[in-house]
Formats: sequence, structure tokens, C-alpha cells
Amino acid sequence: MSRPEEVLRRAALRGQLSHAYLWEGPAGPERLERARKAAAAILCEKGTGCGQCASCRAAAGHNHPDILEVTHEKDGLISVREIREQLVDDMGIRPYRSARKIYLVDEADKMNPQAQNALLKTLEEPPEYGLILLLTDNRNAFLPTVLSRCVTLSDSAENGPDEETEDVLCEKLRAALRRAPYLSAGEIAGLGTELKLRETGGARIRVWELLRLYWRDLLLERLGQTAGLEFPEERGSLRLLNEHLSDREAGRLWEAITEGERRTRANTSPELALEAFFLQLRAALRQENESDR
Repeated sequence: MSRPEEVLRRAALRGQLSHAYLWEGPAGPERLERARKAAAAILCEKGTGCGQCASCRAAAGHNHPDILEVTHEKDGLISVREIREQLVDDMGIRPYRSARKIYLVDEADKMNPQAQNALLKTLEEPPEYGLILLLTDNRNAFLPTVLSRCVTLSDSAENGPDEETEDVLCEKLRAALRRAPYLSAGEIAGLGTELKLRETGGARIRVWELLRLYWRDLLLERLGQTAGLEFPEERGSLRLLNEHLSDREAGRLWEAITEGERRTRANTSPELALEAFFLQLRAALRQENESDR
């Protein structure tokens, strides 16, 4: 199993799939076949890529209704019409049999700038069931706005986040949230470096996706809804945060996460965006603590 397949499989098992991935690897039928297997495993009824369930059998026969491959007429070009008709417009239709709908764009570097721009709106506001895999051997062919909205996976051991990187990122972020009231200004300023946001492109967006999931849990716990938490093991920390945050501040911090992600996608310094969020969180917690005295 290739590194991208393993990362996608584990992310699917944890329920932490992103909505778009840039899959870097040598061009050819093997890369597309690996992507097909990864898509089949994500939609597998047993969650393992068993090869035996109805979903896996449909995928193996290349007739799964929720795994779609974008094709193009010209050898060196994927046009804006092809992206709109086969991906952007089609994604508005919900999956037929699965929880997700997966689009494979082989040789995605052949999208011209107009096609990439047509894809941007979908990358920015995808439906919850949509997942796009852009397969390429040339990341330099993509617009920065497209790159910033995708998590990069790579067949190379030297490039792209592996599973250990993903787990470390998640744990460091959660540890920082648990310590938020006690973080010094220097520690907050160093969070971006600690999380390697500049060195690991995919982590820049992933950190906001994780923050959004964490804050969703916080709001659910606030309402007494404990089913469906992404991080059930964090309930104690979530409860503690809720005890010291007003409804108004909890809402403002949700908006701060949204704004931080927007700024990062717009290529604002990811370190500064994360620092601004944690400074706001620390200030809110300290203000509530002082009002309790």
C-alpha cells in the first residue's frame, strides 16, 4: 500500500478526511489504480477495503456511482467545460449509495487556469459528502489558490505529510487547547513553528480543519449532545473550557476559526493567523476566570 493510500485509509477510519487532496506521484496507470483503490476503501461498507462488499465489488468493476473519474478530450488539456460539467455541477447531486462522493482527476496538472479557477468555489465551499483527489506529477502547474486548499499527499518519503505527521499535528494542537489559559505570549508565538505550518503545506489548512472539529465538539458538549463527538476522549477538556466561556465568547471564537482559515487560504501567514486565534482564546478564558473571582 502506498503512503497516500495509507494516509487516506486512516483518515477515513478516524472520520477526519479533508475535502480535497493533491496526490503527487509518477504519472501512469499505477497511480490512477492506487487512487481507485483508495476511493474504494473509503466507501467500503466495512471501512477496510474488504473487496467483498457490494460497494467494493462495484468499485472493482469501475461502475460505482459515487466514484467518478474526470476525463478530457485533448491529450494536453483539461478544459473549464470538462471541470464544470463532470465535477463542479455534478457535485451538487448527492451520493447515490454511499456517504461520500469521490472525484478522481488524473493528470490534474493539465487543467488550464480557467479550469482551476472554476474549481476554486467548490474547493472553498464543498458539500460535506464531496471529496476530490487531484493526481499529478507536477505541483508547480497549479495556482497557489488551488494548492492552498488541498492537503498534499506524496508517494515520496521525503515529501508530504505521513500518518505520523498527521497524528503529531493533532495531538500538539489538542495539547495547546488544553493549556490555552496558561500559555505565555512567547509560547503562542511559537505554535506555528512547533506545528511546522511553514514547512508542511498541508498542515496549514489541516490545523484549521482540526480546530473546527474540536470547536464543533465544544458546542455540542455545551448543548449536552455527546453523541457523534470527533474527540470523545477530550470531553473533560471541553467541559472545562465551556465552564469558563460565555455563549457570546464561544460564538466569537467559532467565527475566529472561520476567519483564521479564510486568511490562511488567502495566503496570509499561517503562523500569525493561528497566533491571533490563541491570543483571543486566552484572553476570553482569563476574562471569564477573573469575573468568577
